[in-house]
Amino acid sequence: MNRVKVKKGSILITALVVISLCTSLALFIHEKSTGSYGAVADLQDEYQGAIYAMTAVAAIESVFSYDDAKSDGREDLWNSIPPIPVDKGFLTVHIAPLNARFPVNALSQDNETLRERYETGFEKLMTLLEFENADFRDLEDWLGTGNVSSERFDENNTPYSTKGAALNTLAELAYIPAFENNYKELSKYLSIGESGYKININLAPEEVILAVLPELEPYISDILSAREEEDFKDVSDIYEIMGSSAQEEYNAILPYFDVKSSMFYVKIELNVGEDNKYYHILFRRSGKSAKPVKYIEGGNIEYY
Repeated sequence: MNRVKVKKGSILITALVVISLCTSLALFIHEKSTGSYGAVADLQDEYQGAIYAMTAVAAIESVFSYDDAKSDGREDLWNSIPPIPVDKGFLTVHIAPLNARFPVNALSQDNETLRERYETGFEKLMTLLEFENADFRDLEDWLGTGNVSSERFDENNTPYSTKGAALNTLAELAYIPAFENNYKELSKYLSIGESGYKININLAPEEVILAVLPELEPYISDILSAREEEDFKDVSDIYEIMGSSAQEEYNAILPYFDVKSSMFYVKIELNVGEDNKYYHILFRRSGKSAKPVKYIEGGNIEYY
């Protein structure tokens, strides 16, 4: 066990050194080529920020290549990157698997059994989080699964244009009347989700587990205690906690949870002087390889 920790620590230190060296070298090269243009300082800051972000992306790819893709949890290397000093500030990397939170796009799926579980789960999640104004019908209309010509739009609410499709970014919730005031708080529990829509039981908050997998409510304390001690390495670990008498319940929830992830949301925060810049990247991992598939330069909000 100690050897594993030492190995992980060595890999992490190597990755951080790579980030620091790459960003310093990239910045030096960029400053050498643009140093004579003092009048374009703001543009230079944008370029420098992008260089920091792109070199960090390359280093994150390297971190994932050392990670055990068989399971994902709090003990993993990608979940242990501290703030990194850069010229005149810090670069902070936040990484979260999309299936560590409730997958909103599961509500728009054609699979009726899956959709109904998540519809019930979403309403339960809102109740657990005490978000009384988060009207599920508004979200249905935005996703195209509801009836936008219903009475409440004709008489009780000002009509508004709905998307009628799955979310491309979680930030779309800010445009839905019932969610616009609670978006930032809700984003801690929601994501756009990944294919299959199984939640990662190693990382999902208690409220999300109870919403998606109500069958686990009698065992939730044991599950939370067990994962604090050590990440679950296989879905069968949950069966061991439930016991053979709960075989039927275990079979019912098996399609809806996992211990690994394939899509990761990386939020890079660059603090240089008084300015903060944010870069949002969606990574897809396959085995030891992880590559960015979406990139957004935006504000301090959750995009995925």
